[in-house]
Amino acid sequence: MAIKDKPDTPPRRPLRRIAPMLITFGLVALLGPWLLSAYWLNTMTSAACLVLLCGTVALLYGQLGMVSLAQFALAGVGGWASLRLLHGLGLPFEFGLVFGALVAGLFGLVLGLPALRMRGLYLALLTLMIASAFQVAVNVVGFPDGGSGWAGRVADGVRKAVQRPWLARSDGAYFRYTMVWLAAGMALIEWHRASMPGRAWALIRKSEAAAIAAGVSVLRYKAWAFTLGGGLAGLGGGLLAGLNGQLDYTGFPVSQSILLYALTIVGGAYHWMGAVFGALLMRALPALLNDHGVDGNLANAFYGFALLLSLIQGRTGLAGQLADFYSLVRVSRIIEGSISWLLIAGLAGALSTASGAAGFAGVFFLALIALLFRQAIPGVCWLLLGFFGKGVQDAAEALEGRASLALARWVEAHGWLADHRLLKRCLNVLFIGLFVGWIVWGVFELPFWLALGVVWGAIAAKVVLEWALYPQVLPLRERIDRRWPKPQAAYR
Repeated sequence: MAIKDKPDTPPRRPLRRIAPMLITFGLVALLGPWLLSAYWLNTMTSAACLVLLCGTVALLYGQLGMVSLAQFALAGVGGWASLRLLHGLGLPFEFGLVFGALVAGLFGLVLGLPALRMRGLYLALLTLMIASAFQVAVNVVGFPDGGSGWAGRVADGVRKAVQRPWLARSDGAYFRYTMVWLAAGMALIEWHRASMPGRAWALIRKSEAAAIAAGVSVLRYKAWAFTLGGGLAGLGGGLLAGLNGQLDYTGFPVSQSILLYALTIVGGAYHWMGAVFGALLMRALPALLNDHGVDGNLANAFYGFALLLSLIQGRTGLAGQLADFYSLVRVSRIIEGSISWLLIAGLAGALSTASGAAGFAGVFFLALIALLFRQAIPGVCWLLLGFFGKGVQDAAEALEGRASLALARWVEAHGWLADHRLLKRCLNVLFIGLFVGWIVWGVFELPFWLALGVVWGAIAAKVVLEWALYPQVLPLRERIDRRWPKPQAAYR
């Protein structure tokens, strides 16, 4: 069964597809230890490990249309094997990582054998039962912690932690160490997507009969995908084991396997950034709530809503929607928007700090979120009307169109420059202020009127800046667009 929303892989060289990802991970690895506190450094290191796991889910689902709910369990297998080798033989940390990846890859191969005959719901249920079996086994056996015997458990004593690699003793160094492995693992996935295996997987996904007729070995390439996915998941589990020196059996429940798959779909299974978004939602969002004294389990309510929207909007996820948006926006607008957003958010943070109303970082990110929502919320608002039926959605859009047209004609009659989307923009700004202000007031305990002022002030500053500098910026925009044209972008 083909996935209608799956876009075809563009004809690029593999290195060209990988380069933006490597640059992004390199910048994060360089700047992360300088910008993050100890708490957030640990959180982001854990999230980096989960990016690998999300990448394996995206590989199987995005390329083959296979639903595997056992990737988190495979990470536990890799972590168990890594800890056992390191405790048992005292080898360097890298040997444990590679050994764990190999063992998890072997388990992934065994897991992929039923995929030759199953797919869809049946494969999902089978992999879910395998994840449940791993949870039961690890509850009984536990993770190795320096003891004797086959399981390597300490019966009565202090659990031992494995030593981090000598290049990554500190938290900051281990974060960079994890980012290097992450870049290597994700680059391997992207290289496969852009080369022969990716084309074979795409053909198998659309029609196994057509793949066999074209000479593609379905057995070989399905086994290849599940082995690669299992190996990289095991690598992520080994890196998680090195973060704190040990693993706990409570960290690999079945619910985490289901959540990993769901958030990968929300992040986007067809772009490498989707794995990043999925891992951040899974680890960073609950950590953010906990850091502000809010139960991190409240994030589950957001996950359900986000998954519903993702499925309705075509299953391309956040990464796919951002990629589509980027393809329609001129390069000059992206550059101008990035500069103006940073200036406005920085000014809002500085004014808040000078007046003593709130800290710089909180107001800075609040202003950025407001400016981002100014672009993203209109589509979501109209989409939500679809829950009441297509007729209600069409009627609301038609009513808004007639009202906006009437308002634009009235503005033109007075000799002003009309904006045919003025009414929608005003409603958008009103909704953003109330919604974001309410969330910030409830979660971060920032006064509602202060949050409302920051949101509306940032949006108003952006509108005024565009209006005041438009004559000066327009020639520069035209030169940039001539230098870097985008065929799909609107230049009107």
